[in-house]
Amino acid sequence: MESLWEAMGQEDFGRDERLPYWVEVWPASLLVCRKLHEERARIAGAACLDVGCGLGIAALVGSWLGARVVAFDYEPQALAFARVNAALNHVPQPLWTVMDWRASALADASFEYIWGGDVLYEKRFFDPLEALFSRCLAPGGEIWLGEPERTVSRPVWDRLARRGWQCDIVLRDKVAQGGQNQTVRLWRVMRTS
Repeated sequence: MESLWEAMGQEDFGRDERLPYWVEVWPASLLVCRKLHEERARIAGAACLDVGCGLGIAALVGSWLGARVVAFDYEPQALAFARVNAALNHVPQPLWTVMDWRASALADASFEYIWGGDVLYEKRFFDPLEALFSRCLAPGGEIWLGEPERTVSRPVWDRLARRGWQCDIVLRDKVAQGGQNQTVRLWRVMRTS
């Protein structure tokens, strides 16, 4: 990641400070992958959405387990690497698409399962993600969000609960990254009504 940052000029950042976060496999994504493996019988054949997929590790695991995965990221370069990852690992290619969750082009109620690893790292993403979840999650569907224990995302869970979502921690573990262990939680989010 550091070499990409060093090669970037000011013009590369734009209004969204487009840092190359997608170049790392984040611990939160690894916990999402564990959940997908635990739920393999449920996701097999199901329409699933990977939000902010980055290098596509969770999308690949879901596809390998038989899910029909649509995976999107804001960065086209991330999806190019994800596509190569799928080919190198002989995994059926998810449907990769460049998209911004603030203006998604997804059909209403079209996904039984939605997941994301470490997507709540900025407060400005809370409302657009909640709107995407509200619109795209099929009735009875579930959302699985891997999230390191960060101060910035603490308020989102109460906020979602006030808006009619049930939010439960279903996994918590220390995941290794860069020689250190990071505590990561996996939240299950479902509609209460």
